[in-house]
Amino acid sequence: MSRIIAVLAAIAVFSAAPVLAAEGDFDPTGWETSDKYYQGDPRAQKGGELRDFTSEFPVTLRTHGPNSNSMFTREIHGMVFEGLISIHPDTLEYFPSLATHWKVSEDKKTFWFRINPRARWADGTEVTAEDVVASWEFRVREDIKDPYSLVLFSESFEKPVAESKFIVSVKTKKLHWRLFIYFGGMYIFNAKEMRSFTSGDQYIDMNWKLQMGTGPYEVKAEDLKMDQSISISKRKNYWAENDPANVGFSNFDKVTWSVIRDDTIAFEKFKKGELDYYVVGRATRWHKECDFDDIKKGWVQKRKIYTEAPEGFNGFVFNMRKPPFDDRNVRKAFCYLMNRERLFDTLFYNEYEFVDSYYPGNMWGNPENPIIRYNPRRAARLLEKAGWKERNSDGWLVKDGKIFEVELEYGWDVYTKIFSLLKEDIEKAGIKFTLKLMDPRALATKMDSREFSIGWAAWGAILFPNPESSWMSYLADKDSNNNWPGFKNEEFDRLCTEYDRSFDRKTQVDLIRKMDKLIFIEHPYALGWYANFNRILFWNKFGHPNTYFSRIGDYLQIKSMWWFDSSRQKALDEAVKNKTDLPVGEVIQKPFGEQKPVTPPSEGDEEDKEEKSGK
Repeated sequence: MSRIIAVLAAIAVFSAAPVLAAEGDFDPTGWETSDKYYQGDPRAQKGGELRDFTSEFPVTLRTHGPNSNSMFTREIHGMVFEGLISIHPDTLEYFPSLATHWKVSEDKKTFWFRINPRARWADGTEVTAEDVVASWEFRVREDIKDPYSLVLFSESFEKPVAESKFIVSVKTKKLHWRLFIYFGGMYIFNAKEMRSFTSGDQYIDMNWKLQMGTGPYEVKAEDLKMDQSISISKRKNYWAENDPANVGFSNFDKVTWSVIRDDTIAFEKFKKGELDYYVVGRATRWHKECDFDDIKKGWVQKRKIYTEAPEGFNGFVFNMRKPPFDDRNVRKAFCYLMNRERLFDTLFYNEYEFVDSYYPGNMWGNPENPIIRYNPRRAARLLEKAGWKERNSDGWLVKDGKIFEVELEYGWDVYTKIFSLLKEDIEKAGIKFTLKLMDPRALATKMDSREFSIGWAAWGAILFPNPESSWMSYLADKDSNNNWPGFKNEEFDRLCTEYDRSFDRKTQVDLIRKMDKLIFIEHPYALGWYANFNRILFWNKFGHPNTYFSRIGDYLQIKSMWWFDSSRQKALDEAVKNKTDLPVGEVIQKPFGEQKPVTPPSEGDEEDKEEKSGK
């Protein structure tokens, strides 16, 4: 299963400088703007091709519709499209992107944006208010089969109004503190192009042609090689190339992802110099395979970089719509059978943290969630409650003449060792647990259409939690959205609505924690683990900011914030030629200081109370 990520479009890397003085007939009085951009490193050099890899060719490059919500395609979208505003990753303040100025009504239900008159599409035409209107119109089309986008934009906003060529306004249908971020941060599409789709099928069938953008990169037809590689190319006519806000960003002329389905093969290609950097996802590899000669010589740099990036969650996802996982006791039993401690000790070198929340490692997660750790005794009691009491001669649990058997379909061989280890403890409990490795694209389609019993998911996180997109009841029985388990809870829906209307941060945190608890006790997932760091190997030819990434960033910012350093490249070439060493540098990097660990409550009390109450 590919890692899926929900990306908050408002946290844009690419942004344009504001026009702080009146321009033409625009009077900035009463409007907000900012010249406090998030800037890259002024030492950055431009040019070159950055070579990365992806484990699978994407199902589609589309921004919306079926199979469009993958981390890989979202990464590309962020380099091709721009929103109206951006968010500074350190101060969390707004700053300009396509819009130079903005304002909000007193009742916080009407927004205005003034588009930069210099903003241009890839074909050189002006970006206008009508493009913003068309971008909303597109998102509320039922026939593009994107239910969350439809609900978010149709039920949250009236149709935007192009008040003039460069000024657009929009009224909200409800009070909601994140709506300014959602509208201001949504990617803007070209009106002429988006209105040319006479049917949703026409758009959905456009899998391999990305619509025109305003951002620094584009996907050219010749750079799309089916099942082999995808590239994005720097546009020579990017309208904001020389703006102060773009200093140090978008430095590579081209970024190429080769399709390499086997992670070990990708690692070997990196060591041969065929890839420029490699993110080490496996603790075993980091500890056993990442001290080869080129690292010792300093030719390859080894870094473990800590940031304050929002953490997502992963784990086994249960389809709660049908047996056996429509029974909460069965789901909870699986949680107790997930022997993460054994994984930590045998495969993970105890580098990771337990996921005990759907918002782990930050202020949003509920620190009072009950602890779930491997406990086959408790699992057996829960399975008995669900009617799984007897075993057959082969040792499998039996009910109504059928053995307890589930099949886990997954998309990457790198998980085989992990799942095989978990399988051993699950099967000791009498559950036949079959593993099936399959094509990730076919698997993504099955998960999107809810044709699974148990799966594996790894979700990313956004700066400000959006529980609606993954957990609201109206999504539970619809395809192509993030509510994979089919979670429904009226109290959660009520709290989610209250959260949307709360403008006080303390209240927001309190409500998310309450929702986190409601999700947790239903056990829609058997939760896994997370890491608050990035383990990276890279050839010693890069320049990068002193902090490597932004405070809330991660390795994905290599493509936007790093650059090829000609002097380092020359030194590397000479070192390789002469077989001499280069500086190695410190492996552990904590540019933003020490992080305070979140300590969950001790195991036992609340879980015991829950079991005794019969929940």
